[in-house]
Amino acid sequence: MNYWRLAGTTGLVGMLASLLISSNAAAQSTVTVVEYMNTQANLRFITGRADEQTLLDSTPVFRRTGSTFVARPASAASGNFQPVCRYRIQLTPSYATHFYGLPADCAIVQDAINRGLVTNFFSEGLDFAVEPSVNGVCPSGSPIPVRRALRLGTPVEASNHRYATTTGDYQDALVQGWAGESVVFCVASATAETPRADFSSNLGKLNFCEAPRTGVSPRTGQAYPDVQGVRQDEKDYIQAWVDRSYLWYREVPNPSTNDGESVVSYFAKLKSPAIAVAGGLKDRFSGTTSTASVDNTNAGVVFGYGITWSAQSTIPPRRFVASVVSPNSPAAIAGVRRGDSIVSIDGADFVFGNNVATLNRGLSPPIVGESHTFVLQPADGSANKTVVLQSASLPLVSVPVSGVVNTPTGKVGYIAFTTFNSFTAEKAIADAVAGLAPQGISDLVLDLRYNGGGYVYISAQTGYMIAGPSRTNGKAFETTKSNDKKPFGPDDVYPFYNAGSGFPGGVASGASLPTLNLPRVFILTTSQSCSASESLINGLRGIDVEVILIGGNTCGKPYGFIGRDNCGTTYYPIQFTGVNHKNEGDFITGFAARCAVSDDLTKSLGDPTERMLATALNFRQTGTCGVAASATELPTLKASDRDAFNGGLADFPSLQAQSLKLLVPSDTRRDGNGVIAPRVPLDLDRTFGASRAR
Repeated sequence: MNYWRLAGTTGLVGMLASLLISSNAAAQSTVTVVEYMNTQANLRFITGRADEQTLLDSTPVFRRTGSTFVARPASAASGNFQPVCRYRIQLTPSYATHFYGLPADCAIVQDAINRGLVTNFFSEGLDFAVEPSVNGVCPSGSPIPVRRALRLGTPVEASNHRYATTTGDYQDALVQGWAGESVVFCVASATAETPRADFSSNLGKLNFCEAPRTGVSPRTGQAYPDVQGVRQDEKDYIQAWVDRSYLWYREVPNPSTNDGESVVSYFAKLKSPAIAVAGGLKDRFSGTTSTASVDNTNAGVVFGYGITWSAQSTIPPRRFVASVVSPNSPAAIAGVRRGDSIVSIDGADFVFGNNVATLNRGLSPPIVGESHTFVLQPADGSANKTVVLQSASLPLVSVPVSGVVNTPTGKVGYIAFTTFNSFTAEKAIADAVAGLAPQGISDLVLDLRYNGGGYVYISAQTGYMIAGPSRTNGKAFETTKSNDKKPFGPDDVYPFYNAGSGFPGGVASGASLPTLNLPRVFILTTSQSCSASESLINGLRGIDVEVILIGGNTCGKPYGFIGRDNCGTTYYPIQFTGVNHKNEGDFITGFAARCAVSDDLTKSLGDPTERMLATALNFRQTGTCGVAASATELPTLKASDRDAFNGGLADFPSLQAQSLKLLVPSDTRRDGNGVIAPRVPLDLDRTFGASRAR
């Protein structure tokens, strides 16, 4: 079967149908069957109809692969030559598949149609004629075997048959994970798929920089390896690196560039244009950030006011609401509270104004110590307040709240965990769990509503600390799957790590991690719960820990990266996907919440009356969601991250820097000696004055 996506090609379908009648193949003694690639859907399609080939050659999303074979017209089938029938199978309004078969196969299909067993098969007549093989051996008149391989469908890729005309092309399909179906027919002559361009020689241009850095890298502890080069060197290298490591490198175009184009802009062209079966672009996540920003985050330092904004609307009428205010930050000291929304910045109207430059500078000041005046509207409807915020380098607070809720049926632990994306987050979550471990909690509510992901190893450690040794021993947390070049070696199996990593700012290497030994966990989620957060959900479900999601659908990002620093920019082309112990993955539509409930920005994180936490506590007590509002999906943006906010309010930028699933580069130093210091949990009922029974 050959699949192709029909979105945007409604007219094409009708024209192809008309060509069934107008084709002049009957007048030919031979036909050339051509293979096409639909680049919009990454699907292969073959046709022996010349008029159809002319049409496809003029359709931008189709390109010839170079693979062809010579057959007879279907009307000229005689003797040992048998006609090949073609049926279109309409899978969805956007995707169709084509089934090709010899007469015996066609009879089975037509009988199923006549009996009403299938309703989405539509005959497109006979395409060409070929000789069959006998036990896989081709006759002398058609000595070339055409082998078939099948790619099974997933939420990312539609099922697809590939007809390989050479042993090399067939083996190439098998290496990619397609299932071999051996020889299906025989032809007189054929051509192989056109080989891809080889960019490997440009891998040697790593660290050839237009503006070399000097000094010592905080990640490696060694001098920066940069040497003088030109901008084209950087482009050549990143193209070669994408071709080597990108998960879908075969789908990447070979775009043109010019001297004035930045390397980052060029990199943005080097990704798959395909659309996933489940909808949306296949690659929504590849991106870049400055290496200095990565180093600061790893060290637990962020730049800004100490606010995480929920961007409910980025175009007029705009609405940004403070979702997290870090303790002791400039924002907290100035009186900014969770739920405050922006009215104006430096006198510029935030809601309807067009002074985007002023608004962006206020949200993301370019230098430390710069001050900006904000007018904010409190969530409780009280009078607007004016605050002056001064940007600063701040400690990253990955666990803003940790505490215990007392209920009639036992103690419930609560941890708000906002990022896996810092080595310091390892120690922060370990300290919080160590503080809860002796409290005798019977359940845990883990708040990941703003956690866009980060390092897989911290996610695996968190899974261990929740589930304990008996449930995790010998089990895989996540198995990563890279492309067929295996750029980082064999696929890695990540266990539920039970000890510290030794990375700077984390827990000392080999130090035992605390555990809660729980058979289930409640996790609060929104559309900004991404990547390593979703790996935690998937990893725990893979070992049959019950994971109950409260809030909104997660973002749907089963992909990850090993950031590659070159000349001060860290590049994140998608490089691997992952599956859990049960081989489950490809969650590109995210994980659905058991109880749909909106983020309650009028209450503090950890307040037992805050809507999401209250719903989790109620579900634990009653087994029902209660009166839960429909989840409101709010993209969140840390204005402290300049790299994540460089596109202007009217053209909202990628949130790449907050939705990462990362593996640690192998040359990262591991001389950290952090000691777990149990964090004393808050009595959340007493802290927030919540005394009602649950």
